[in-house]
Amino acid sequence: MSTKTTQKIGFREATALGVGGIIGAGIFVLSGTASGIAGPAVVVSFGIAFAASLILSLCYAELSSMHEDSGGPYAYAKRHLPPFVATVVGWANWGAWMCASSYVGIGVGSYLHLLVPSLSQPVASTLVIAVFTGLNLLGIRFSGKVQFIALILTVLVLLGFIALGATHVDTALYTPFMPHGMSGVLQAALIGFLALTGWDAIVVSAEEITEPRRTIPLSILTSLGISFILYAGLLLIENGIIPWDRLGASETPVVDVSRVFFGTHGPFVVNCIVLVALLAAVNANLIVISRSSMVLARDRLAPRVLESTATSRQVPVVAIVAAGVAQTVMSTAGNLRFAVSATGFLYTLTFITSIVALFVARRRGISASFKAPLYPVVPALALALCFVFITSAGAVGILTGVGWILLGLVCARWTSRSRGGGAPGPAPVRDDEVPAEHGSV
Repeated sequence: MSTKTTQKIGFREATALGVGGIIGAGIFVLSGTASGIAGPAVVVSFGIAFAASLILSLCYAELSSMHEDSGGPYAYAKRHLPPFVATVVGWANWGAWMCASSYVGIGVGSYLHLLVPSLSQPVASTLVIAVFTGLNLLGIRFSGKVQFIALILTVLVLLGFIALGATHVDTALYTPFMPHGMSGVLQAALIGFLALTGWDAIVVSAEEITEPRRTIPLSILTSLGISFILYAGLLLIENGIIPWDRLGASETPVVDVSRVFFGTHGPFVVNCIVLVALLAAVNANLIVISRSSMVLARDRLAPRVLESTATSRQVPVVAIVAAGVAQTVMSTAGNLRFAVSATGFLYTLTFITSIVALFVARRRGISASFKAPLYPVVPALALALCFVFITSAGAVGILTGVGWILLGLVCARWTSRSRGGGAPGPAPVRDDEVPAEHGSV
């Protein structure tokens, strides 16, 4: 797809896309769960999670500085791994974001329902998704600006919440600091890792980002850093206002904390904050789902209609509409536990294959404008962490993920044959097709 320069987004919009992928319902729910496991030391847990996410993001940053392809993990697998593996990765990445859209859509509908009780959760979810689907049809540059505005609002209100909460902190509540020992800290670190994922939304839209080999690595690292600061600040405030054991038993920890300094208006204020963050997450999901399916269709691995674009704006219209429909269905008929498990398995699988692709690229001597430091230690650590995290998906997540991939392989074979192709799978990319080094980061 040839994309007009006017339809590309820059560093700030790409960063907003990454932050929108990270900050969703998790920051307002998982923070309480993690606090109940680690106590006030949950800040250390999220520090460990940040380090793990940073290690993984460094690998993605190097891969993204090699190529300008949209598709993220699929693009990397297509260039450096066998075609069959690339097909699996492409469908896994597409499925992971569709499953993730379930709890994002349910969350935005639920919080909008709290603010406007006359709107049920399914109706509210449908309306929000419809609006953002329409915005995406206007082009990624326009939706990118909306994403940036949502990011600014989210960061400002969270910083305000943290600043106001700091005046009510009781440092005595930080003792005992580690009630369940190091075991609790490490268990909470797994939750933190899942909460800090989503920054890879940036690499999926590489073709629509200005100077991607430079912009993408900077945007990935910046979005991860912003999100961690917000998470850490919120965790310190929560554990300094409400005892950690009460936080662990609460499904709405931020709402409970807000009542201390906002009184009866606390829930309303928090609902507004959550809603703004979730609106950005809905937009990020739509962008990633539509671009993932568009790239697969372009490579004859998904129905051809998904690659259709509007010539005036070079917007993948059908893919965007299909993403909106899929997100609506997942948000109105999906099951949260099922969606989270499936997302965890499929998502981590794409991480594993991307790290393997980096090893292969290094062995082939592919030039990159950004280099992950301490190679091969950094990618090896990232790979080990991913193998640990993928087991957390459980039987439901693994079976669902494998089922989705098998469906994808069948669809890819059928689509490839119907369009006159051979065996399913993208054509391998030669070394001389890989972009040469351009500048440095």
